[in-house]
Amino acid sequence: MKKLIIIIFALVLVGSLGMYAFTFTTATTTIGVSAAESDFATVTAGNITAPTVFGNFTGTWPEGTLFTITPNASYTGDLVIRVDLVNAGQLIRQYNHMNMSLSFTDNSSAVSDEQGTIQVLNLQNGTAFFTWANGTGTGPYKVVLSGGSYKLHPWKSLSGSSVQPQLFVEVTQR
Repeated sequence: MKKLIIIIFALVLVGSLGMYAFTFTTATTTIGVSAAESDFATVTAGNITAPTVFGNFTGTWPEGTLFTITPNASYTGDLVIRVDLVNAGQLIRQYNHMNMSLSFTDNSSAVSDEQGTIQVLNLQNGTAFFTWANGTGTGPYKVVLSGGSYKLHPWKSLSGSSVQPQLFVEVTQR
């Protein structure tokens, strides 16, 4: 009698699992996703001319616009702007010290970064972050080089692009 109850219970269990698995495998759903048809911002490089440098030279960077960032008029989100010093490995062999003061401003030169501070790029910290909340200031917006200094090692007598900082900007949605 015990064996019969166990066999009947096993058959009922196997039969119910088959129905559950069948109904689970036939269920479907649809997720609607639409792709953006345009960029959320455009970036244009500035035209600062770097000074010609040579051994044991000390100087300051020229002030001006590094990058112009124009959010799309229909974009309603916020942005994160990341500026990287991409050739720090080359620069550290040429420069005794180097620092650049960057700020994020709007079209009227008012600070548009949520933090409201200047970010410094140097040979030890090659990344600056700015955050922009939609509706802050009037575009186009600019990453501005607002100061900084440098000094080459005394034994260096190089000139040209190998000793000039190379900057990269990345604009992402927040």
